[in-house]
Amino acid sequence: MNKSHASEILWESARIILSRRWFVILVTGITAIAAVVISLFLPNWYLAETRLLIPGQTSGGLLSSVLGGRASTTASSLLGGIVSDYQQELAILNSRTLNQTVIQEFNLIEVYDLVDSQSPMQYTLQELGANTEFIVDDEYNYLAIQVFDKEPERAANMANFFVTELNRLGIELSTETAKAYRTTVENRYSEIEDSLETVLQSIRQLQQETGVIDLPTQAAAFMEGLTEWRSQIFLAELELNNILYLYGPDHSQTRAAQNAVKQAKDSYELALDGQERFMPVSQDNLPEVAFQFAELQVESVILTSLIEFARPLLEEARLSEERSAKSVQVLDPAIPPTEKAKPWRAAICVVSTMSAFMISVLYVLMSTWWRRNYSLIASKLNSSKVE
Repeated sequence: MNKSHASEILWESARIILSRRWFVILVTGITAIAAVVISLFLPNWYLAETRLLIPGQTSGGLLSSVLGGRASTTASSLLGGIVSDYQQELAILNSRTLNQTVIQEFNLIEVYDLVDSQSPMQYTLQELGANTEFIVDDEYNYLAIQVFDKEPERAANMANFFVTELNRLGIELSTETAKAYRTTVENRYSEIEDSLETVLQSIRQLQQETGVIDLPTQAAAFMEGLTEWRSQIFLAELELNNILYLYGPDHSQTRAAQNAVKQAKDSYELALDGQERFMPVSQDNLPEVAFQFAELQVESVILTSLIEFARPLLEEARLSEERSAKSVQVLDPAIPPTEKAKPWRAAICVVSTMSAFMISVLYVLMSTWWRRNYSLIASKLNSSKVE
C-alpha cells in the first residue's frame, strides 16, 4: 500500500466520521453523562495505613562473648542468624486465622453484604484480601499495613487491629518455638550432667575398691619404689656374697646379711602383690585397673567439655525464650483518613468518554463499510454456492 492510497483511505474515513458526527457526539455525550452520574453514586473508599518496624535481634549475643572458634559458629547456626526480613510477619498477616479474627471482630460478613451468599466466610475472606495490602519498603525497611473501607474510622481500627493480632500471634509462635528449643537444650544438658555424675561415681567407687586415688602419680611413685627395692636387693646380695667369702655360711654377720636380703625381697614381692602403700594393686590386676581408670577419665573429660559447651547454650536458650515475647514497633499508627482513596471519578469519566468515542467511531466506519460491500459480498457468496 503506497502513501497516496493510505491518504485516500484516511480522508475517506474522516469524511464518513464527519457525516455521522452527530451519532458519534450523541453516543460519546450520553456515555460521558452516564459515567459522571454513575461515578457520583459510587461509594467513597478510604485508605488507612500503619507502618511497623521489627526490633533488631541477633541470636549470637551471649554465645559470641562466651564461645569462640567453631563452637561459636555452631551455636549461631543452631539459634539462627540476624533477623532482618518480614517473612514471618507477612505469613501471619496473610494467614486465614488472623483474617477470620478480623472478620469476626468487625462483623465484615454483614459489612460486605455477604450474609446470603453461598459461602459467606470464604467470599468475605476474598473481599478482605482485596481491600488489604501489606507492603515491605525495601529502601527504609518498614512494613506497611493498608486497609480500604467505606468508613474512615473502621479502616483505621482494622489496620490497628491487624497490628494487635500480629503481635499476639507472633508472640505465641515465637514463645512456643523458643520454649521447645530451651526444653531440648535443658533435657540434653541434664542428660550430660547425669552421665558425668555417673562417671564420677564410678571413679569414686573404683578408688574405694582399689585404694588408688591418683593412678599416674601413684604409678610414678611405685616405679621409683620398685627401682629402689631392686637396688637394695642387689646391694644386699653383693654384701652377702662378700661376707660369705670372708666369714663362711655359719657366721653371725652372714646370717644378718641373709636376713637383709630376705627382707628386701619380701618388700619387693609385697609391692608386686599390691601390699605397698604407693600402689595397693597387684601387678596382675594393674593393667585392668589402669584401663578402667583411663576409660573413666576419658569419658569424664569428654562430658566435662560437653558441659562447658552446653552451659552457654542453655543460658542463651533461656534468654531467647525471654526475648521471644517481642512485638513489632509501631512507627506510624493508623488514623482515620480525611480524604477518599477511591473511586477515581475523574479517571472513570475520562476513560469511559474516550472508550465511547473510539467505539462509536469504529462502529460508524464498520457499518459504512458493511453497507457499501454487502451487495458484493452477497453476490460472491451466491455465486460460490451455484458453482
